[in-house]
Amino acid sequence: MGKRKSARKPQAKVKHTLDSQFDCVACFHEKSINCKLDFDQKVGHLQCRMCGVSYTCTINYLSHAVDVYHDWIDACEAVNTAGKAAKAAAQDRTRDRERERDRDDRDSERPRRSKPYDRYDDDE
Repeated sequence: MGKRKSARKPQAKVKHTLDSQFDCVACFHEKSINCKLDFDQKVGHLQCRMCGVSYTCTINYLSHAVDVYHDWIDACEAVNTAGKAAKAAAQDRTRDRERERDRDDRDSERPRRSKPYDRYDDDE
């Protein structure tokens, strides 16, 4: 006769947890950002232990620490793109002013040409 098969023990599922400490994009230290969530006031706080940078945003009941961290990164990118756009606009304005100045300088140095109809005299 055959043996009875022994029942296998159920394996516990590995529960994955999300990090609450992240790398700082301002000072580039690893695991220096702490995120704290206050669900009563619906506010997420983020602060770097090394450089002291902090960020606060609103959260909802589905939010996690990683959401606050990514909101901060998105806000940093928005500020950087706005700063780059403003810098590019200022450079364009400066470049246009220089072109106008150069054009005015060239115009003042050239002798004035006579108009084509001034070349011919009608008196003849």
